[in-house]
Amino acid sequence: MNLKEYIEKAKRTCPTLSTRQSDNIHMSLGIVTEAGEFADIFKKNLAYGKPIDWVNAKEELGDAMWYIVNFCSINGFDLEEILGTNIAKLEARYPEKFTEDKANNRDLNKERKILEI
Repeated sequence: MNLKEYIEKAKRTCPTLSTRQSDNIHMSLGIVTEAGEFADIFKKNLAYGKPIDWVNAKEELGDAMWYIVNFCSINGFDLEEILGTNIAKLEARYPEKFTEDKANNRDLNKERKILEI
């Protein structure tokens, strides 16, 4: 399935609450909830020695994506544009590849200009 198909199918299952603010809070809290469930898989592995359930990890990533996609739809954000802008920002930050120095000494003005395009 490509991203455009996913977005259309995800919108079909997204409830509409009483206000756009309520919809945004719903989607925001959903993203955080799913991220917590994803992190919990690795916490249980680290703290209790439980094997990592990779099937569940993929499920939680899919659930998080559902909330992200619907947040974008509610607000008229183009997810492909967001992804492209994110890569442009990272390419400006790390022209060759990731380095700790570049991570710690970022040109925030340069990055902001990329984000505002």
